[in-house]
Amino acid sequence: MTGQKKLIAQRLSEDIPLALRCRLGLELKNLKDLENCYTVTREEALQQVRERIPEMSEEEFDRLQLEGKLDWIYLNGKMMYLDSFCATLFKVNPSLWQRSCQGDQSDYQILDDLIAGLEDGQETCCHIHIKQEVSLKERAVEEGKTLRVHMPVPLEREQVQNLQLLEVTPAPVCMAEEDAPQPTLYFEAPAAIGQIFSVEYAFDHHTVYVDLGNPERQKAAMEPFPEETKAYLSEELPHIQFTPYLRSLAAEITEGESNPLLIARRIYDFITTKVSYAFMRDYACIDHLAEYCALNLKGDCGVQALLFITLCRIAGIPAKWQSGIDAKPGDVGEHDWAMFYVPGSGWVYADLSYGGSSYIRGAYDRWNYFFGNADPYRIPINNAFQKDFEPPKKFWRNDPYDNQSGEAEYEDHGVRSDDLLYRYQEIDIHRIK
Repeated sequence: MTGQKKLIAQRLSEDIPLALRCRLGLELKNLKDLENCYTVTREEALQQVRERIPEMSEEEFDRLQLEGKLDWIYLNGKMMYLDSFCATLFKVNPSLWQRSCQGDQSDYQILDDLIAGLEDGQETCCHIHIKQEVSLKERAVEEGKTLRVHMPVPLEREQVQNLQLLEVTPAPVCMAEEDAPQPTLYFEAPAAIGQIFSVEYAFDHHTVYVDLGNPERQKAAMEPFPEETKAYLSEELPHIQFTPYLRSLAAEITEGESNPLLIARRIYDFITTKVSYAFMRDYACIDHLAEYCALNLKGDCGVQALLFITLCRIAGIPAKWQSGIDAKPGDVGEHDWAMFYVPGSGWVYADLSYGGSSYIRGAYDRWNYFFGNADPYRIPINNAFQKDFEPPKKFWRNDPYDNQSGEAEYEDHGVRSDDLLYRYQEIDIHRIK
């Protein structure tokens, strides 16, 4: 990519329009991000797969690559694989997972125990107590310079109840307002080696099971949408965009159906049965995430959620974003999902990646559950996609669209994601009901 960087540098040295200058600056950042994401050589990739399946031949490996199951690009003339390609390969291919000598590392049993015997309208609840930290790698510390840090934090709203901020270190400058779409704690402190920004909190996550297969709910879904939900029917460029291809896809999926609830189910079924889960390069490297997912039939939890939201809106169904942290005992990490509105039922959930992983494993009760529901083993934080922080960052965000781990910058430049260390410490996660 050296030639590309030189070409961009040459263009940036010229008198060009501001919009083009900004775009070229983004492309230069994306080139660096790709180099940081695609670091595994072919030999290393084959060795990683053989650690899970020792008998894996080069011929079978090549066949998996030809089938699009291995994420790679040409980088400086060499085939380089995405850091997470191996995790994706086993996550979405049950036949390979069954051959793996490492066995299943999933948390599906805890979900199956939760779902078993649930009745429409039944409440479930989990108590979640974690500590979240962000710090700089030593190479990125510029001693004494003011460091500005945004850390995501849940707010007491919707399903989050009894929220307690137990400890925040150091003292934040401010905390997000109650209606913040991407709430954060904002810090300013002199950079120092060993400096850790942390927040420890606890809350109860309440959910109510919604059986969208209930005939009464399907009948009620034909009622008009409330006026306030219509704000979630429009495009939000660049990623929630009604392109000709997505309009055509939506028309094909929904042909002959007029009930919004059943239309949403068709969209959910299409994504969960046709789209393969795949860990992604940085979102900023892709121009249109929803269409990328629809064209390539692959994507991670957020990309699948965006495709669902976009197709729902095209079909006239209000839909929106939610994201935060998966918080199952022994497994805490980032996660994204969608919400959509059903007359008679209100705002309900669609977890596309969990639905898809359930479908490919033949867990149809779980597949049906995640159409309409989100389990209580999660921490909802962000209620919207591609929204600014308050106060806003001055330089490029590492993730310009979402925030579950945190962002940092100095007064004169940003801090890249590969210079940050994130940690989620599970203190107590247990089911209450």
